[in-house]
Amino acid sequence: MLSLFPAAHADSGQWVKYAGNPILTPTPGSWDGDYVTTPTVLYDGKIFRMWYQGGFSGVTSIGYATSNDGVKWVKHGAPVLTPGADGAWDDSAVSLGSVITNGTTFQMWYVGSNATTFAGGAVGVATSTDGINWVKYAGNPILTSSVSGYDQRYVARPNVIKLLLNYNMWYTGRNAATPKVNKILYATSFDGIHWTKWPTPVLLPATNLNAWDSYGVYGPAVIYTNQSFVLWYSGLNQNLVGPAIGFATAPEGATWTRASNNPILSPGPQGTWDSAGVEQPSVVQVGSTYMMYYDGYSSSQGQMIGLALSPESFTVPEFAAPTLDLFLGLAACAAIFLIYHRRLLKTF
Repeated sequence: MLSLFPAAHADSGQWVKYAGNPILTPTPGSWDGDYVTTPTVLYDGKIFRMWYQGGFSGVTSIGYATSNDGVKWVKHGAPVLTPGADGAWDDSAVSLGSVITNGTTFQMWYVGSNATTFAGGAVGVATSTDGINWVKYAGNPILTSSVSGYDQRYVARPNVIKLLLNYNMWYTGRNAATPKVNKILYATSFDGIHWTKWPTPVLLPATNLNAWDSYGVYGPAVIYTNQSFVLWYSGLNQNLVGPAIGFATAPEGATWTRASNNPILSPGPQGTWDSAGVEQPSVVQVGSTYMMYYDGYSSSQGQMIGLALSPESFTVPEFAAPTLDLFLGLAACAAIFLIYHRRLLKTF
């Protein structure tokens, strides 16, 4: 697999884009004929599975593709998740969040919207035994915007991982005070359906107005490895051009420290397919290497999906091993917030 990348991988210290990018492109005339974007990838040691968002003629759906090497992909012909029937909470569009599996069942958290009650998006969940045939949860949506919270105007790109008995979700939100500024928010759950939101954002735009991510942060991709939570995220500067991808770490998933060499992946040179922006990462670990799938675009082409490889010098910082007490503490916090919000609801 490493032979697919240039020798610069060994000593540049930078994430290396695959020379054959993009690795997934629109299929002309098909349901994803206008663009493909927002990949989420799983690797089980034998096969790579990618779910992605595609669009054609204003209709947005979720597709599926597989690969033996993570580079050459075969699409499943039809979308695997589509907007709901007229009048449903997700009848306007469905967009991808993340997928996890316990070995027998896949769970997908996705964003749906309609023109009235959920114009800013809400999160639903669906399950599948094969990654292709999905059943939407009858109680969707399972996470909606808050009346006065940090996500009151917009909810997008939920990324979920499960540790012990607790589900953890990072997602993008916007509020009324700064309706165009993205922040990364956090929620926890005991069952993946009933969620308790963290009271404040866990990642805000950089305070330095000259920073590459000073206007907004969005599209979180979190994994847990080497006793650390690690986050790749998209960032946008004050000029609102050229989004790039950064990296951060946290011992418990809520207190993030940005890497000093951010952004770790930037738009390509003028004239390349991703010259106008790179964003929406999804990262899988293959041995000691990390493979990042991301979408990019140029001034003349819509979004397509590319691949980058971590440099050999890349390591995930290790924190002290989280104890059961830490996870129980997070769960207790979630329970306290849940009780608090239920009491608030009873007062109205």
